[in-house]
Amino acid sequence: MDSSLNASKSSHLPKWDPYFARFAGNQYMLYEMIQSNSHIRKLYEGCYRDNLHSLWAQRELYRPGNTKEEFVSILQKNMKPIYDSAWRQGYEIWQFSM
Repeated sequence: MDSSLNASKSSHLPKWDPYFARFAGNQYMLYEMIQSNSHIRKLYEGCYRDNLHSLWAQRELYRPGNTKEEFVSILQKNMKPIYDSAWRQGYEIWQFSM
């Protein structure tokens, strides 16, 4: 994320629907590259242990063979409760304006 955009977001939450859909699409493109390109797969395997701390992501999300629908469903099932919890704790929704 661009640093000035990130600064404007501060500790606010983005609106779930429009941002999650784009985020999930980008994550699935990365997943496809990891699965189909041996060089990218090696890079992923070299860093995931230090950077991917969620067991669900290691065991479910990045396992070979997920369709886009399965991938997005797994991502949403695990991320939406965290988002909802942050909202219930008082984090406000980010009102992005260009």
